[in-house]
Amino acid sequence: MDDLAEREKYRVDVYRPIYSLHKWWARRPGSTFRILGLAALTDDSTTKDDILRMNQSETRYEGMYLQSQENKFSDKTVLDPFAGGGTTLFELNRLGAQTIGYELNPVAWWVNKKNIDEVDTTELQASAEKLLKSVQKELGSLYKTTDPRTGRESEILYSFQTQVLPCLTCGEKVQLLKNRILRKKGKTQSAFICCPNPDCDDRVHELNQEIPDQFECSACGTEFDPSDGNTTRAKYTCSNGHKHDIKETLNRQNSKPEFEYYAIQYVTPQGERRFKSFDDEDRKKAEKASKQLEQKFDQLPIPTQKIPSGDKTSRLTARNYERYHELFSDRHLLTYGTLFNRAREVENDNIGEFLVTGISHALKRGSLLIRWDFSDNKGSSVFPRQSYIPRAQPVEGNPLNSDGNIVAVENFLINVVEAKEYCERPFEKMKENGKVVPHYVQNESVSQSRRRQLECKTSERLNLDDESVDFVITDPPYYDNVQYSELAGYFYSWLHQVLGDEYDEFAPEHVPTAREIVANSRTGKGEDFFIESLTNVFKESHRVLKEDGELMFTYHHNENEAWGVILQALVDSGFTITGAYPVQSEMPSSMTISSLENAEYDILIFANKDEAEDEITLSELQQNLFFELQDIVNEEQERHQNLSQADLGVVLRGKCLYYYSKHYPEVYSDGEKVGVEEVLETVDGIIEQVIEGSTNLPKDLDSITRAYAAFIRRAPEDANSLQKHLLAKNLNVDDLEDERLVKGGRKDKQPISADERITHIEKKLNGNGIGAVELLDIDKIQYLYHLYKTDQNTAEYLKEWKNDDLQELAEFLSEVTGDERYENVMEMSLSQF
Repeated sequence: MDDLAEREKYRVDVYRPIYSLHKWWARRPGSTFRILGLAALTDDSTTKDDILRMNQSETRYEGMYLQSQENKFSDKTVLDPFAGGGTTLFELNRLGAQTIGYELNPVAWWVNKKNIDEVDTTELQASAEKLLKSVQKELGSLYKTTDPRTGRESEILYSFQTQVLPCLTCGEKVQLLKNRILRKKGKTQSAFICCPNPDCDDRVHELNQEIPDQFECSACGTEFDPSDGNTTRAKYTCSNGHKHDIKETLNRQNSKPEFEYYAIQYVTPQGERRFKSFDDEDRKKAEKASKQLEQKFDQLPIPTQKIPSGDKTSRLTARNYERYHELFSDRHLLTYGTLFNRAREVENDNIGEFLVTGISHALKRGSLLIRWDFSDNKGSSVFPRQSYIPRAQPVEGNPLNSDGNIVAVENFLINVVEAKEYCERPFEKMKENGKVVPHYVQNESVSQSRRRQLECKTSERLNLDDESVDFVITDPPYYDNVQYSELAGYFYSWLHQVLGDEYDEFAPEHVPTAREIVANSRTGKGEDFFIESLTNVFKESHRVLKEDGELMFTYHHNENEAWGVILQALVDSGFTITGAYPVQSEMPSSMTISSLENAEYDILIFANKDEAEDEITLSELQQNLFFELQDIVNEEQERHQNLSQADLGVVLRGKCLYYYSKHYPEVYSDGEKVGVEEVLETVDGIIEQVIEGSTNLPKDLDSITRAYAAFIRRAPEDANSLQKHLLAKNLNVDDLEDERLVKGGRKDKQPISADERITHIEKKLNGNGIGAVELLDIDKIQYLYHLYKTDQNTAEYLKEWKNDDLQELAEFLSEVTGDERYENVMEMSLSQF
């Protein structure tokens, strides 16, 4: 499963074209849900090797995964209460099951609808070509420029813009440029740089060499460093050296961001991509587009809705963006508005809707939120980090270009056609003899007739009979990880204008958010709301699930409380957890992983409707689990020889939660019922003893200290392995880094020593020198160690801190570091002072 998921996430457009139909966030691999579906729909006699295995010569895969299941599962019904990007509904439809989906977000609902809607792909392709030719004929001239070398007309690929602000000190008009590079030198291509002087007559320079540290403009004599600029993400500096905050200037001026064009990338008739200065002719083209937009504004589906306040949209409103159409240039508003209008005019409504879907998807490459990547020579996506990022130096791509670059609407319409062709004849890309080849699954297709129900509403109340569903397979929201409604508002603002008259789902001005199940501080949705709402959904899933049915879902989060709340919701709903397993979810190179330290794996959680057993004490549960887990470790290591300790920890945690949920809520400690948080803490200690060399530290030590102690025994290790270990303890790497307990790059994480942490610990100590409330247990022992090592008096701190738990921690650190001073300082008596 991991192997397939990893390759699919790397090139989803190649492996599963359907998921390139339209943008959605945190979509899980289709291969994972196909395997999950097969595991669910088949009986207990089916093994994992029956589903997918390598042949005896280990040259190719074989098994049910590559075979049609036509009519085998037509009597099974699968519910996804959080349909999202449509992975569950699509993959289970392929397998022949009846599907039911609930999705509150209209954009996601639309994606699910068009995933399954059938269409004549030949007619769709012809209509797409006709639409493009029509709009290119009408507006194509607005994206033409003149090659200054030959005087020949050429097609614009990108127009470069820069935000313009006044210096609040001297009044100078400042063009905000992070750097002056347009393209770096390559093996077969020259470099291009731009003079920072806005009054220069010829700003763009071609270099047949590596970009130098200093360059003198031949047109105006300005000397500059091409790699340097006058702007950071938040600040800008005028030529006189006055530095100001961008947001502060916008607020003091009570103005919206304003931009000026300064350069163009174009393609010659011979196919060469070059750069030039933005000249008077180009300016007239832009002004013509603005004038046409003004004349046609009321006839075009322009997204004039106000941008709502939110966690993610606050980055836009902080820059004084008020309405969605302000995120686009006039030329883009005119172009996309015209494209949408032409799509609505198509006689066949279904064809027109697919064209609308492709144009909407193209918006992810067309706005003032697109930055230029001079290494790859292309514009970015609007959502590189599942967030809005205002740009001081955006690029305006040509959606009508015929060069085939990533901005071209033509590419997105081709994606739509290929996605629907995939529905007619699905395939799996598999390795055979070292090569990846398509394996077409004979007699398999996607059918509208198997879509029993698709509702655009909350799943807190399901319009379904009791015990009417065989399986619930889903991918629930990840607490506060992705703010779906805020991000989807970017697309919804256009789709509301285009589809609002025909579809009630798009009639409201904004995406419905009142019942969206996320944690969002800006909208007052905290842990209580998330638990209550998620519990409502799980309770409804429990109600409609058949007695012998099963709930399966993936979860993906690093934060401590996120795991606690979803598990609380699950057991409160009456489900019993039967297992949890790690599986690949996103590529390590993904922006959301490399930049945000996200886990690159999902946890698959399985649950059923088994009734709770008799009450049990936490100590009895702990004792039973210890011996049970030792047997599981031996079994798992025999089955999976390459299973890491971190992944093994996740498997064991799932088993522990199974035993806890079997007795929930009748689990007691000292006569009191035990909650999820205390159980997770107890479970972590058991797992440490079983697989991590038995740190065997007291459970009353704080969780970060115990995690750090276990890390010292294992270190060094890469960030992903550390993250998996920590996730099994309800922690993440950030928790240790915030406490200055870990250092190093992604490939080499190391524990930080006591000497390196002293400044951090001393900052935490309060005025009286104790500060025990704020200190971790590791802070106390390392501070005592520091005082002892530097011949300072430890009496005051020993008197306040010394206890049996800290004594055991000192003995452990002395053992793993080989430094007896950890133990010696705790053995000192107060009389020695």
